[in-house]
Amino acid sequence: MNIDGEGPENEIKPYEAKELSAEHLRLEDFEPEEETHLRDYLGVILRRKWVVITFALCVIVTVTASTFMMRPLYKATAVIRINIGNPDPITLKDDPGIRLEDNYYETQYNILKSRALAKRTIQSLMLYEDPDFNPGAGKSLFATLKGWLANLVPALGSVGGYGRPAKAPTEKEYTSLVNKFLSMVQIMPEKKTQLVRVSFISPFPELAQKTVNGLADSYIDFNIDNRLDASKKTGAVLQKQINLFKAKVEASEAALDDYASKNGMLIVDSKDNKQNIMIEKLAAISQALNAATTKRLQAEALHTELGRPGIDSPVLINNALIQDLRKQYASLQAQYSNLLNIYKPEYPKMQMLKSQMRAISRSIAHEKRQVIGSVASDYQTDLRDENYLSQEYAKQEGRILTYQKSNSQYQILKGDVDANRALYGTLLDRMKQVTAAATRTDTNIQVLDRAELPTAPYKPNKQENIALSMLFGLAGGIGLAFFIEYFDNTFKNTHEIEKTTRLPALGMIPMQKFPAVVKRPLIAYSQSRSPVAEAFRSIGTFIMLSSSAKPPKTILVTSPGEKEGKTTICINTAMALAESTGNGVIIDADLRKPKLHHSFGTDNAVGLSTFLSGNAEFEEGLIQKTQINGLNIITSGPIAPNPSELVVSRRMKDLLEALYTMYDFVIIDSPPLMGMSDSIYLSRIVDGSVIVIKAGETTKQVLSETKKIYRNINAKILGVVLNGIKENDLKYNYYSNYYSSYFKE
Repeated sequence: MNIDGEGPENEIKPYEAKELSAEHLRLEDFEPEEETHLRDYLGVILRRKWVVITFALCVIVTVTASTFMMRPLYKATAVIRINIGNPDPITLKDDPGIRLEDNYYETQYNILKSRALAKRTIQSLMLYEDPDFNPGAGKSLFATLKGWLANLVPALGSVGGYGRPAKAPTEKEYTSLVNKFLSMVQIMPEKKTQLVRVSFISPFPELAQKTVNGLADSYIDFNIDNRLDASKKTGAVLQKQINLFKAKVEASEAALDDYASKNGMLIVDSKDNKQNIMIEKLAAISQALNAATTKRLQAEALHTELGRPGIDSPVLINNALIQDLRKQYASLQAQYSNLLNIYKPEYPKMQMLKSQMRAISRSIAHEKRQVIGSVASDYQTDLRDENYLSQEYAKQEGRILTYQKSNSQYQILKGDVDANRALYGTLLDRMKQVTAAATRTDTNIQVLDRAELPTAPYKPNKQENIALSMLFGLAGGIGLAFFIEYFDNTFKNTHEIEKTTRLPALGMIPMQKFPAVVKRPLIAYSQSRSPVAEAFRSIGTFIMLSSSAKPPKTILVTSPGEKEGKTTICINTAMALAESTGNGVIIDADLRKPKLHHSFGTDNAVGLSTFLSGNAEFEEGLIQKTQINGLNIITSGPIAPNPSELVVSRRMKDLLEALYTMYDFVIIDSPPLMGMSDSIYLSRIVDGSVIVIKAGETTKQVLSETKKIYRNINAKILGVVLNGIKENDLKYNYYSNYYSSYFKE
């Protein structure tokens, strides 16, 4: 075998004949998509439990601290009934209940929250002099500061120290007091009732009770005063209107009397229900004409119906004589039909029956003609009556029109009199109602329950706040956990590898803690019976079974990035293969950051770099023995300035060809795949590659990109090893029952 020979670069050696198994390259075509299970969500919560706990504790502590630091507020409530059914003459309506209830109640609620009512209450209770409501009222500057602090810090209590009596506030000060007052008022209507709860919230329970009761009283007084003021104003306006319309009524009556006297007309008093004789006669003629028309239409319809050939009218059918004749005819016809079965039609008895039937038929026809003739006669009579009445109606209508021409001016004058009288009477009635309303002090507003002195704070509700903080803290923590999980694009178990990339997972290696002096632990050697060592043996077994044709002999171990544990995986997997397969060799092809010689404690003066550069030959100590039976190594050698050129040289292929015939397996520890061409080239000249990724660090995009690179160069991936999996990730996934022993040693 010529190791130093320089053959064609594209020559393919026997060990390079790789078979791309369908189960690896098209695994996604056969593996069904798994649905997300409820346990997956539970696993996310348990895996991120410290995020949930930390967030919940922060919320609970913050809310609890804020709750206990808040000053207690007391709430006093009065219940008011607002009834809209009482008469209200001021509105100029007979029944105020016709108003829209929703609009009325909304108006009253707005009045309760109005600035005018708030100012009225402040004035009536003189709240501007109350230090609990208006800190610093009538006090010195020092007392004012103490009062201000007392509102912030409950421990300071109420503040005394009055000076001279407080002056009435200015308009600007009233504005501030009203704003403060309204911020403490709550209006809560009870649905589908006439009740409304009016509350006042204050740090001082006595102030809350006094103020809300004062507000209810002011609301009632406000309502009464508004009605009385409106009554007075309405009465003054009505009196002016009454005087005006009284003069109009007198003038219009005088004009009507004068016109009637000049034209000799009879004044008809509508109050005595007298009507014009002509109108009465026209109405009588119209009534008779309507009756005649109705009678004529009925006779005409009956006459038309009887005139239709082949149709028997109900008049004919219901005629008693015709009905009797038809019964006789039917009886003879039935008798004739029965005898026809015995006798022939020429038989005398049959001829007699036939003759009787013809006689009855002639009688029926004669009677029908009589009925039709009677109906026609009635129709002509009714038609003459209708024409006569129509002529009389037209004559009487003409007489009325002639009369109305001379009566039009009279009706105009009479209409003015009636209208003025009606308006004058309405104004007099309304004036009486307004006068009565001006003396009333009753109201449609009642205070059902006056406010009592509150004994317990309204806010803060410590139990409720803490309970809500626990609820929202837990919900927010869970939401935050899922939010972090959503953006966590790394692998945490082998199931995610197979689901995301459709690459076979060879196994997982848990996170191991070793002393700092141990660079690369020989777990499969020093802890040969540990579960982790068994995991490496399983990985070696899976590698040997990864090809359907024959086990791979030259194996490349690489990773997408740095510090993902590929060297540790490489070493321990090689030791496991040495136990089960036979003799093997590890090549440290990472010519930039070699680590293999540190793990085995060997010399690195001669290695792969010296061989590939031609400074050492195959027989000059290139292969070194280790303490592991059946396992040799080829170290990287001194770091070369051109590692990529050395790896892709012909001597690298010659070296693999020589080792292929000497050992049962050859494992190459290569540099990271991303950003370097060494591993990409090596993956083309080996039987297959093992990709090592680190749990919680290697992203799904990186592994997908690695798979894409291998497909583009038509290289084979034997599988993926998940390294450094944490106990939390292992505990809450599908593999917990199988790998939990990793952490129990």
